[in-house]
Amino acid sequence: MVQVKKVLKSYFVFFAVVIALKFFFLRYHLFGDSNILHTFWYELSVVFILFIFIDLVCGKGKLLGYVVLDLLLSVLFFSMTVYERYFGTVPTYHDLGQMNQVGSVSDSIIMLLERQDMLYFVDFLILGVLLLFRKGFIYPANVRLPKKFLLPVLVACLMIVSVDFVTNKDKRILDQTLFSEDHGVLNAQAIKLYSDTVGEVDPGEVLNDVTVDDIIQLKGNEPVPFSEHTHYNVAKDRNLIVLQIESLQDFVINLEVNGQEITPNINAWLDESLYFDNVYQQIGAGNTSDAEFMMNTSIYPVGDTPTSDQLADKAIPSLPKLLNEQGYRTATFHAGDIDYWNRSTMYPVLGFDDYYSLDNFYEEKDVVGFGPSDGYFYDKTMEKLNAFAEQEQPFYAHVVSLTSHTPFKMPEARRGLDLPEKFQGTLTGNYLQSVHYADKVLGKFFDDLKQAGIWDKSVIALYGDHSGVHGQLVKDEDVQLLHDLLGHPYSLLNRFNIPFIIEAPGITAENGERIDTVGGQLDMMPTLLNMLGVKPKGLYFGHDLLQYDSNLLGMRYYLSSGAFFNNDVLFIPETVRHDVRIYDMEGGGQFDDLSDPMEYFEDDYEHILQLYEWSDAYFGSLSR
Repeated sequence: MVQVKKVLKSYFVFFAVVIALKFFFLRYHLFGDSNILHTFWYELSVVFILFIFIDLVCGKGKLLGYVVLDLLLSVLFFSMTVYERYFGTVPTYHDLGQMNQVGSVSDSIIMLLERQDMLYFVDFLILGVLLLFRKGFIYPANVRLPKKFLLPVLVACLMIVSVDFVTNKDKRILDQTLFSEDHGVLNAQAIKLYSDTVGEVDPGEVLNDVTVDDIIQLKGNEPVPFSEHTHYNVAKDRNLIVLQIESLQDFVINLEVNGQEITPNINAWLDESLYFDNVYQQIGAGNTSDAEFMMNTSIYPVGDTPTSDQLADKAIPSLPKLLNEQGYRTATFHAGDIDYWNRSTMYPVLGFDDYYSLDNFYEEKDVVGFGPSDGYFYDKTMEKLNAFAEQEQPFYAHVVSLTSHTPFKMPEARRGLDLPEKFQGTLTGNYLQSVHYADKVLGKFFDDLKQAGIWDKSVIALYGDHSGVHGQLVKDEDVQLLHDLLGHPYSLLNRFNIPFIIEAPGITAENGERIDTVGGQLDMMPTLLNMLGVKPKGLYFGHDLLQYDSNLLGMRYYLSSGAFFNNDVLFIPETVRHDVRIYDMEGGGQFDDLSDPMEYFEDDYEHILQLYEWSDAYFGSLSR
């Protein structure tokens, strides 16, 4: 009995209870799992192994060892909780290694914090009180636990961890959240690390002479030689100016609030353009940088790590390289830090001749939100475009905006909309103001291009990089506001739908054309190359939206692997919080009248996984 009391007073037991409670809270938040046994079985085995090591090795420094481990786990759990709220997925070790990028969403993170998050750290206060004011008793105490207690626990934990690892190390992780629920948060990270290193496959075996025609056929189309595509070569030798607009979603196009257009300049531009209104984001963990990568390669992003972090040793066929071969000068423009998202590596690998950033061209002037305003950015960019236009060679400029970045808080002087009171202080209201400003300065940029004589000699394209109104940033009042604006519930289709617009002055229809072909960011490069009359090289995983009607495209990271868009539905496999979800691409609503949706959509599900496998293998084969 005395021995039991000794054990109960130990650091081991105190911190075991503390960490068990934190794991329980973490699992409840991430998975909605309130089963205490799951916490003990799936999570604590790894921690107990570390505890026993501390107890056997640390001696007098035992308390410090426990406190440091507790602190590390607390910070990890806190980070995972907030990350899941923002991105809707459990982070992997890749994501946790991107802490240097937290500045881009710091304001949003603050908005996501909840009082209950402090539960991860309250034990430090309790421990401090116990150690400071323990006069009549000693708890917890530096008790030497008997080996006959520690060794059986150690053996049991090692067996649990080993069996779980060995039996699951070769499984394909399609959904990190589901896998973490089933195998433990820490164990899932270890298995993920193993599969990313030891579990790599030979790209040649996977590709096995795969061709672009195979990719096009897998998506339900009959391949047509590129030079025989509709609109092929209609804009030969024209400049190409591509605008990537931060957080621009399609639902704001042609939207009015109290008679005020949110994007009046883009709306007017549609009269002269090809407007693809059924195009969807496909970014992975790299967010904006993944959108840049896809636009310039038509290759799927890696998914659970920023693709820009995987490019150092790559030789990537790309839009800049293809246009370089045609005599173009190529440049990319972004008013942010070039090291952010590792663009200092990505831009040279993509083959841009020049890249202009905060480090070498723009200044911290007229700062709005995350950096220099779009107004200043476009004015400075025009200086270079005018210089390019004076040379007797076409140019490709990829122009990446910044101001309409989450959390969309615009200075009072830049709020051009007179919104009803109900929008004030909401994410939706701030987003509309931010996009309205982005549209306003974009209109001036268009005018500058026209006055400089560049507009009529160019193909101008625009697209959104990813959604802005998403995740738990969207509060109850935003749900109602969005419903009122759209006339129907705001769905995942609305969230992921981005505009893609192309004008070739004097070539595209005078009255404009609205094209409802389903597409994604992978399809942008082939569509533009078609109009410029430049044939792609190597494999590419999008296709020309002006030629093919059927599509099958996936989105990694923000949807579980195996999710896909086709001509009829957005299909999302089972997740921790949801059964299979199916959204009607035409009506936008959900339907659940299929007895076995996985079986019904099995072919497209397997095909999208095949496309991922081919894309990953192709990416892996492109080493220098």
